[in-house]
Amino acid sequence: MSAVQVRIGGEAGQGVILAGVILAEAAVGDGKYAAQSARYGAAVRGGEATADVIVADDPIDFPHVERPDQLVVLSQPTWNRLAPAQGPGSLVIYDPFFVQPDAAPEAVRLVRLAATERAISVLGQATAANLIVLGALAEMGGAVSRESLERAAAGGVPPRFREVNLKALALGRELAAAGGRR
Repeated sequence: MSAVQVRIGGEAGQGVILAGVILAEAAVGDGKYAAQSARYGAAVRGGEATADVIVADDPIDFPHVERPDQLVVLSQPTWNRLAPAQGPGSLVIYDPFFVQPDAAPEAVRLVRLAATERAISVLGQATAANLIVLGALAEMGGAVSRESLERAAAGGVPPRFREVNLKALALGRELAAAGGRR
């Protein structure tokens, strides 16, 4: 891996920005270079939010994602805007709780990941879906190690959230191992 460009998109309130921060922290924990940026609308909830992360073995010259190698989509408007531009060979993960893909670009690896459904049914809180997605992304995309991701997700949060965060990452790995469904 020389550099991996990751984009996570959804709505404000889904933890998209936090997911990007955790992913970047995990990359640094692995001894890699990372650049993280975020964009979000003016609405507190319901506006679009996007987190971009570049993970690289070498210093990063241009810190903005141009064409993601890995795309996570957690809302239909984000799918409509971002998915059609994906290039061949890219990994595209979407949550069917919010996204019904009409047509995916050809030659992408499209993965249906029921993150929100699992967050609700297993953890009792939809807000953990962002960490389920990160667990799956780390397993499928390989940009960061499982150990660094766990440290980043557990660090800097109150103890009551650590257990849920780690369980969510494990659920994501479990879903990734199942291979996702189209």
